[in-house]
Amino acid sequence: MLRLAIAGQYRGNFDSASYRIAAAAVLSGQNVYAATDRYNYSPAWSYFVAGLWKLAAPNASLFILLIGLSLIVVDAMTALLLARLASRRLGFPEDEARRAALLFFSNPISVLLSCAHGQFDSLSILLLLAAIFASLAPDSARRGWAVAAALSGSLLVKHITAFHIPLFWKRLRRPGYPAALLAVPYLVFAASFWPYRSAWRQIFRNVFLYGAQSGSRWQQHVGGWQMFFRFEPGSGVAAAAIFAALVAATIWKTRWMPLPRAALLLFLVNLTFLPSSAVQYLIWPVALGSLYPGIGFALFTAAGALYHSSAPESLAIPWPLRVSVAGTWFAALVWLVLEVSRREGTVILPAEDAA
Repeated sequence: MLRLAIAGQYRGNFDSASYRIAAAAVLSGQNVYAATDRYNYSPAWSYFVAGLWKLAAPNASLFILLIGLSLIVVDAMTALLLARLASRRLGFPEDEARRAALLFFSNPISVLLSCAHGQFDSLSILLLLAAIFASLAPDSARRGWAVAAALSGSLLVKHITAFHIPLFWKRLRRPGYPAALLAVPYLVFAASFWPYRSAWRQIFRNVFLYGAQSGSRWQQHVGGWQMFFRFEPGSGVAAAAIFAALVAATIWKTRWMPLPRAALLLFLVNLTFLPSSAVQYLIWPVALGSLYPGIGFALFTAAGALYHSSAPESLAIPWPLRVSVAGTWFAALVWLVLEVSRREGTVILPAEDAA
C-alpha cells in the first residue's frame, strides 16, 4: 500500500518528461534518436512508454502513474525471483529466502526509485537475476540459451548489465554450453539499433557515451571518487581507464565466487568508480545485496534513502539529517570494502573445473 500511495502522489520529473518526448516520437513514426537527445537506451523502452502514452494521453499524470505501477509489478517479480533463487539455487532455508525477498521489496531505495522517480533499471536487474537463476540450474540442453536470452533482454531494457556478461563465462564453460553464447546479448543489443542507423552519431553520443558524461543537461554528477581526485588535463580519459581496469580486475578476481556475490561486487565497483553518477544508479546493488545483508547494506540503504527522499524531484522530505551525493558514494565504498573482506561463501570450486 505504501508503494501505491507514493506512486499515486508522484507528479514526475525530468525523466518522465523525457519518456513522453520519446513516446511521442515513436507514435509519430520518427527516429527517436534523431528526434531527441533525451533518450539514452536501446529502442525497447521507447516502445513500452509509447504504449503507455497511447493509453494515457493527454493525461500526463496517468502516464506517470502507469509507469510507477508497471515498476511495482517488476519489483514484485524481482522479490519472488530472489526467493526462488535463494531457496532453489543457493540452498538458503525458506525463512532466509523469504527474508531476502522482503528486504528487497521493502527497501526504501527500491520503493523510491520505482514509485517516486520512474527509472526502470530494476527491469534490467530482474532479467539479470533470471540469467543467474538459469545459469545455476542443473545441466540441460537449454540452459546456455536461457542465460543468453535473459542477458539479451537485460541489455535491451537498459545496458547497465553490460559488464556482467563476462561473469557467466566460467559458469557456462561446460560441454554443450559454448562460451560464444555470451556474444549473443551484445549482438542482439547492437542489432536493435540497425533500423535507426541514420542517427548513428546521436546513438553513439547519447547511448554509448551517456555514462561518461556529466552535468545538469544529463541530470548526472561527476563520479563520486572524482569529487576528491581529479586528473587535469584528460581527466575523462584517466577516469575511464581506471574504471575499465577495475572492472576487468573484478571480473577476474571473482571468477571462483558464487555468481550472485560476484555480480553484487561488480555492481558496487560500477557504482563506486563510474566516471558519472546519478540517483537511479543506487538501485543497482540492492536486489543482490538483499541476499547478503550486513552493515554495508544497511548503511547504503540509509544513505540512499535519505538522499533520494529529500531531493526536490522526489518527495522533498525536510529531514534534519541530510545526505549528499558524496555521502551515498562513501556508503557504497564502505559496502564494497566490507564485501571484499567477507570470508564466508566466497569461493566455489566445481568438481569439473577443479579437476
